[in-house]
Amino acid sequence: MIWEIDDSTHAVEGLDGRGRPRPEYAASLGLRMAPFGRRVLATSIELGILVVLQLPLLLVSLPVLLNAAASADPAAALTDAGNLGLVIACAAASSALTTAFVVLQLVLHGRKGTTVGKAATGIRSVNVRTLERPGFWRGAVVRYLVLGASFLVPLVGPVLVIACSPLFDPERRGRGWADMAGATWFVDARNGLNPYDAKRMRIARKTAATDLADERSELPSLATSAVAPGSGAYIPVTRSSGGVVGAPRGEAYTAGAAPGGTDAAAVAPSAAAVDPGAPAAGAAAPATREPVHPAVASPTGAAAAGPGVPWTPPRLLPDAAPPAGPPRPAAARPAARARPGTPAVAAPPVADASSSPAVVLEFDTGARIALPGAGILIGRDPSPAPGDNGLTLVPIEDPTKSISKTHLALLRTGGAIIAVDRASTNGSALIRDGAEHSLPPGQGVTVRSGDTLLLGDRRALIRIG
Repeated sequence: MIWEIDDSTHAVEGLDGRGRPRPEYAASLGLRMAPFGRRVLATSIELGILVVLQLPLLLVSLPVLLNAAASADPAAALTDAGNLGLVIACAAASSALTTAFVVLQLVLHGRKGTTVGKAATGIRSVNVRTLERPGFWRGAVVRYLVLGASFLVPLVGPVLVIACSPLFDPERRGRGWADMAGATWFVDARNGLNPYDAKRMRIARKTAATDLADERSELPSLATSAVAPGSGAYIPVTRSSGGVVGAPRGEAYTAGAAPGGTDAAAVAPSAAAVDPGAPAAGAAAPATREPVHPAVASPTGAAAAGPGVPWTPPRLLPDAAPPAGPPRPAAARPAARARPGTPAVAAPPVADASSSPAVVLEFDTGARIALPGAGILIGRDPSPAPGDNGLTLVPIEDPTKSISKTHLALLRTGGAIIAVDRASTNGSALIRDGAEHSLPPGQGVTVRSGDTLLLGDRRALIRIG
């Protein structure tokens, strides 16, 4: 067994050149600032719990201690009190419960980015640089020490540190002085992305880093010239198991081509194109050469031609004199009569939106999208590809960015509805009869009424008819 130690440093995303967090990066992930109203409500809930924990001390122990302090002999007053044991027990219970609650708050805040009040109001705390958990010492302990130190100056300190300092945040993210000391930031987990949802956070980071990789570089065809554009026309000259091998046309081809058609000498055979001793592709054919008829080359034709000898396709038709004038269009051939007992072959179906049943997509957000015409392209910002003429672009709002810019095409082909995944980042799936089936990218799958399409984190129910 070989153990590998990853000693590479963890790169923190979303920082500027000076190592400071960029607010726009957090916004691109879908993180939103927690509203002040809910932050106040969360603090009120936690203060209420502290008051409840202090009730035994306030209701039982504190009155006895105040009476003893007001008497001439406090020790004798405490001794004469018949409930001295109860006083001590209530004071100890309040102190122990309060200490346990404060420690629990610190651990939850440092490890999970939440507290009792923040969990109830849908608020989470993250480290402002890494957008991960704040950490126990700086994110929790240091922050609470700053908050506690503000009470050393009665009234003015808490108002200035807790209430007013978030208004001075230059980044407008509601971070007060305690948050800046603890490098924390409070986000809204209800209306925005929950930073502790590992799957959604990973998708959001990947989306922000790659922009869904929707803008892919086009791979050149094997029949495309590798030379600079404008160096001449380009024609395929031979074939291989990998595709078409091409060569640029020379000036001789341009000069020898007929104005209205294709010169027979322009389509250079493979042996003449690769043999340097063969005549040029644009050279005129000898006068004694017989006219060449369109034919399919036999597999042994190229082997029969020797080096430097132009290859001539075999004649499959009798010799005929070349036409004197321009070629006349071929006459329409009469339709063949069907033999008795032979069923007629129906023409391929043509998509007709007027005669096809209505198709509606019902998203889990409540949106309803009808399928018009030839079909639709679905995505955050769909853009048609070559051949997508007639498709309607349907943008889908997705704060988590789990849907690609051009995610899926829903096409109307004849009487069928076809779903095609457009190489989306998070993929598409089809739920039918309770079973989930992934859609292979680029392959059409026929959908039925009652099927459910999964597009990233979104669901869409298909209703036909």
